[in-house]
Amino acid sequence: MTALPVWLVGILFVIVLPGLAIGAQLAIRRRWPVLADGGHNDVAGFIIAVVGVLYAVLLAFVVIVSWENFSQAESTVGQEASALRSIYRESQAFPPDVREHIRADVLRYASTAVEVEWPAMADGQPGSPEVYQVLDDMSQSLVQLPATTPIQQEYVGAEADRFNQLVGFRSQRLDYVEKGVPGVLWIALGVGAVVTIGFAMIFGLRSTTLHVLMTASLSAVIGVLLFVSVAIDHPFEGAVVVGPAPLERVINDFHNAP
Repeated sequence: MTALPVWLVGILFVIVLPGLAIGAQLAIRRRWPVLADGGHNDVAGFIIAVVGVLYAVLLAFVVIVSWENFSQAESTVGQEASALRSIYRESQAFPPDVREHIRADVLRYASTAVEVEWPAMADGQPGSPEVYQVLDDMSQSLVQLPATTPIQQEYVGAEADRFNQLVGFRSQRLDYVEKGVPGVLWIALGVGAVVTIGFAMIFGLRSTTLHVLMTASLSAVIGVLLFVSVAIDHPFEGAVVVGPAPLERVINDFHNAP
C-alpha cells in the first residue's frame, strides 16, 4: 500500500472507513430495529470488551514496531554520516595530498548514496552497484595509505576501523529497505478491525445519532492508527521516509570547508 499516494491512503483509512461504518450502522438499525432495545448489551458488552482489548494490543504492537523500525533506520543513517566524517577527521596524520584524496572519496560516497542509492531504495532495491564500487575504491585507497611513522600506523588502523563502521552502518540501512510488518499481521489487523467495529454496531443504543457518532469515532481512531502504521511501514518507501539529510550535510560541510 506504500505505492499509493499518502493522501489517498489517509482518505481510505480516515474518511472512507468511518463512512462505510456509518452506512453499515444505519443499515443494521433499519434492518433490525429491535437491536436498539439493548437487551443483548450485557453479552455484547462483555465480548466487545475482550475483543477490543485484544485488538488494541495488536494494533499498538504494530504501530510501535513500525515506529521503532523507522526511528532505528533514521538513527542508522546518522551513524553512517558520522562514520563518514570520522574517516576524513582521522586523516590528519597524512600528507595534504593524501587528505585531499580521502576527502574526495568521502564526498563521492555521500553524493553517490544520496543521488543514486536513495532513489533505488525508494523503488525497493537493497542498494546500488555504484555505491559498492565507491566502497571498493575507498578500500583500495586505505590499503595504500602511507604508514612510515608510528603515528601514521596508528591512524591507518583508525581509518580501517572507521571504514568498517561505515560499511556496517550502510549494511544496516539496506536491511530496512525490505523490513516491514509481515502480511499475516496486516490480515489480522483487517479482521480485527471488522470484528471490533462490527460489535460496536450491534451494541444496543436508542439514539441513532449517538450510536452513529460512537461507531464513526471508533472507526476513525482505528483508521488513523492503521494509516500511521502503513505510512511508516517501510522507512525508505512511500511519502513518509527517512531522508538522506545527514549525508547531505556532509556534502555541504565538505564543499564549504577551506
